[in-house]
Amino acid sequence: MPVAEQDIQQIIQRIDPGWTLRNIQPPQGRASALHISTDGRKEKHLILLTHSQGARRHSPVGDRERNPHIARDEFRLLRTLKERGLPVADALYLSEEHQPPFLITSFAEGSTRFSGGPLRAFCHRLAAILYSIHSLDLSQYDLSFLPNVDDAITREQKPRASEQDRIHAAMQRARPRVECNAPALLHGDFWPGNLLWIGDELSAIIDWEDAMLGDPLADLGKSRLEILWALGPGAMSAYTGDYLGLNRMLNVTALPFWDLWGASRLSHYASFAPKPDNLSQMGTQYESFVADAIQRLEAL
Repeated sequence: MPVAEQDIQQIIQRIDPGWTLRNIQPPQGRASALHISTDGRKEKHLILLTHSQGARRHSPVGDRERNPHIARDEFRLLRTLKERGLPVADALYLSEEHQPPFLITSFAEGSTRFSGGPLRAFCHRLAAILYSIHSLDLSQYDLSFLPNVDDAITREQKPRASEQDRIHAAMQRARPRVECNAPALLHGDFWPGNLLWIGDELSAIIDWEDAMLGDPLADLGKSRLEILWALGPGAMSAYTGDYLGLNRMLNVTALPFWDLWGASRLSHYASFAPKPDNLSQMGTQYESFVADAIQRLEAL
């Protein structure tokens, strides 16, 4: 059920007694923009975030179904990342009593982009951002409340569509011999659409609801397909090489396995293709990506 306006007003004044709720924008996805005025009559925005009950872009089950405490976990994670110095929104308020639970964050300024000067340099920036996430020292920050990627794989082993049969079959055959790297913090949905920029500067990394712990290659594999769709095969290759150059301690032999897991999570790309004209090309790229990953995995 939606959060009542009077409840939001009370919460806003708990965050800061000088703030007043002016209006609420209709939700876009899981986010609703809250327009606030301050003591000085200046306007500012906050964001109210909820989590889905049903399946969405790359998850066969709803956010709250796979993790009943997802609002709390995202809130705690954002506070940890802010302490670490990563560019994320400020986590301001958590309500676990409301159904659905929600959190309120600051508004992250900036806009998405899919290029930034020379493509090669932009790919390096993307790789460096992903590496900065994976570099968080888990011995200093307790993120044990986050789900583990291995549990996600087990949960998703049942194919969601017939075209996934070959992906899951290849993963099941290979899984006993997959050597995982030491776990890191995974964003879970890393792609250019979840990065905000102001000019040439990264202003925010957004949408942390899929965060988990596990092999860094899990993030890399899924994002490789996203980069292929968004920027093309040359960009995917450059991005991959730059990331692996930054994270030289990784054992990369299992990358085809994680490529397939990423592809399995994005198999319903037709539902989120930006334009109908993109669908044919995305399908061709998807099939090529999957076939290549299966061939590399079976050659291990």
